[in-house]
Amino acid sequence: MALAELISRLEHEAQDRARAIQQGADVEVRAIEDATQEAIAQIMTRQFERERQERGRVRQRELAMARRQARRRELEALHVAIARILNRARSLVSDMASSPSDVGAITSHLEEALSFLNGVQPRVRCQAAVATVLQPAIDYHVGAQLLIDDSIGPGFVAEAADGSVLVDSTITARLARAEPRLTIALARKLTDGRD
Repeated sequence: MALAELISRLEHEAQDRARAIQQGADVEVRAIEDATQEAIAQIMTRQFERERQERGRVRQRELAMARRQARRRELEALHVAIARILNRARSLVSDMASSPSDVGAITSHLEEALSFLNGVQPRVRCQAAVATVLQPAIDYHVGAQLLIDDSIGPGFVAEAADGSVLVDSTITARLARAEPRLTIALARKLTDGRD
């Protein structure tokens, strides 16, 4: 074998080896690039998922806040409506005092009050307009006396002579005592069918 042939063969083998090394390097570079792209995609997917979850949490907080604000406004409107109704009821106290149903009821309220004040010489204060209606109940209870007091408003106030017991049965006081129950009943009535 001649030297030129040997050199040619060595050059050819070196070129084949260099091509094989280059192809191997190219394969490794593509594998590294693919792995890098996959890693970037995974990182971006995780980041997008975290951002999506955070946006979801922010939306849930905003939604909860909006619901609370809407409920607060609804309750404020409900309180305003109930206050208007109760104020209207208070404005009708004088009309109620002259109604036949209240005139009839006032006697039964007085008899009930006097049953608790039996034996303690009760004094009953009322307006002159209802004194004639209450007088028979006063006469029935020994020691009870009727006093005219137009300052107390419609109804009556009965109290023991020693001041130990006081029964305020004026329409205004009865309305004030009933106000918590009325507020609940009005709230139910005003919100029926909304849910």
